[in-house]
Amino acid sequence: MRRCAWLLIILLLAPFNMVYAQNQRAAREHLKRGMVRFSRGDLDGAVEEYTQAIELDPTLTEAHISRGKARRARGDLDGAIRDFERAIEIDPRSAYNNRDITQAYTNRGFIRANQLDIEGALSDLDRAIKFSPTDADAYAKRGRALLINSNFESAVADFDHSITLDPRNPLNYVDRGIARFHQGRETEAIRDFNKSLQLNGDLRLFLQLHIMELEMLIKEAQQKRQATQPRIARASPSAQHQTSGT
Repeated sequence: MRRCAWLLIILLLAPFNMVYAQNQRAAREHLKRGMVRFSRGDLDGAVEEYTQAIELDPTLTEAHISRGKARRARGDLDGAIRDFERAIEIDPRSAYNNRDITQAYTNRGFIRANQLDIEGALSDLDRAIKFSPTDADAYAKRGRALLINSNFESAVADFDHSITLDPRNPLNYVDRGIARFHQGRETEAIRDFNKSLQLNGDLRLFLQLHIMELEMLIKEAQQKRQATQPRIARASPSAQHQTSGT
């Protein structure tokens, strides 16, 4: 009787297993076609192929990562990050030392910092560094977000780390120089500015504009913080008492 029951279960599962195997094969075909379209620069077509692969086999980690790459390439950073996070849920090993995941978080963190969403920027950049602890760009971008937020000491620490990992990037020296200048370390700041020009003297005009942009963002972030801080002096009983007594 027990053997008959097992035989019945096997017979019932056989069609399901066959369909699943067919879906897996079809999903991998869409994945291959997506990679071909991606290599040709057809990002929309690649996303479409990867999406069909995922619909056929939602556990195909490679399809999620590939669609994330395509979405990132066409500027859909939120969509890219959703794909990478789904890949991590399926296979946590895909998160660590994965350049694509790190770049997605780094790029979105950079955009958020420029929009003065410092909390969101730091959240993204912390995660980027967690996934790739030796990524120089992630440290540089986090240093930039900290710089915009006037957290100069932590910014310098991140720029130090980025320079250790990539000593040939002139922007790292400029950004560290700005942070040091705000700390009152003018001599070291000038040394950093000179070092950036030694690495690439052709960037002089670009670096001047870069400094102006960062100084503007620092000022805007300071104004934003001041506007959102509660006016304690105005609301405090002592302040009201002093006003009434005059």
